[in-house]
Amino acid sequence: MEFDKVYPPGSLNETRAILRRFWERSGKTVYSTYSLDYDYRQMENIDEMSKNADLNLEAGRQMPGYNIPRLLIDFGTISTASYWGGKIYKPDGGRLWINPVINNIDDVSKLKSKPPETGDVERAALIYKTISKKLKTNNLPCTVFDIQGPLNTLSLMWEQQDFMMAMYDYPKIVHAALEKVTDHIIKTIKAFFNHIPSVESPLWPYIWLPQDIGIGLTEDYMPLLSPVLYKEFGIPYLKRISNEFGGLFIHCCGQFTHHIDNLVESGVNIIGMEFAYPGVDIEKLFKTFGPTAVFVPSIMDKCIPEFSSLTGYFKYVDSLRTPNTRLWYILRPDLDDFNDQVEFLESITDAV
Repeated sequence: MEFDKVYPPGSLNETRAILRRFWERSGKTVYSTYSLDYDYRQMENIDEMSKNADLNLEAGRQMPGYNIPRLLIDFGTISTASYWGGKIYKPDGGRLWINPVINNIDDVSKLKSKPPETGDVERAALIYKTISKKLKTNNLPCTVFDIQGPLNTLSLMWEQQDFMMAMYDYPKIVHAALEKVTDHIIKTIKAFFNHIPSVESPLWPYIWLPQDIGIGLTEDYMPLLSPVLYKEFGIPYLKRISNEFGGLFIHCCGQFTHHIDNLVESGVNIIGMEFAYPGVDIEKLFKTFGPTAVFVPSIMDKCIPEFSSLTGYFKYVDSLRTPNTRLWYILRPDLDDFNDQVEFLESITDAV
């Protein structure tokens, strides 16, 4: 496939213009659809990955919605933690994982990271160059790898129980570690942008988010903390990243209703959030944030039968919105009700 022939630059720019206006609060509903065929996440063989990426991008060209294709750069949730050492392994039937490097409180002072332009940034650049060459393009949009927030990253580096207890017993040491990790995350994101200027989206969710609007990251450790602990150990470091990149889009698949007020009052420029049913009080989320953030509704597969179909869930979410709620739906072409998803979203989408 020649990328620029399948996805003409002029057509992509028209879609980008519509989505940019949406980010600027022109319209309250938009949707995208991406092909789930020819998965190539976390493949180790670059030739096999290149082949599947080619097929996946071609399969997505006729998908309905406001879609900017992207090369998925995915080395697992361990990318940001891997710069600090730790044995990487893959359990049978599982995803990549990493052993902690902090096994006692004295190990924190010994933390030392690899340079941000090495590691998974360097690997991502090689993959991007290889696949762009195969697709005969200099214009291939891509994602960053899985940017875990500071708490997430440190939780992969530190024995979980000890990490939580240290917040009570050694708060200054925890803050020192979070400062180091946050510094490195910021430098790593900038190194990624320098190596691959055409980053246009986070790994999760499948939205278009260019660098001048903000950065997406995963904040799945947030649900495990009380509002008091998260306000002390989470918010300040999110604010640093937000200030550095202009705004944050947060992916969280867990229960974070107890942090909604915390997040709204934090001073962090939260430009959007992905939430997963049943983990959050959706009505409170919409009412508390108002029009300041774009929300991407998702749902655990096992919960879809509660609504008969994904379309039913989308209709439920739509029924809870306030007049100011802004929603970006991601459709699932792998489900039997896909045509119904499209019909419903076409009826409520107002992006222009």
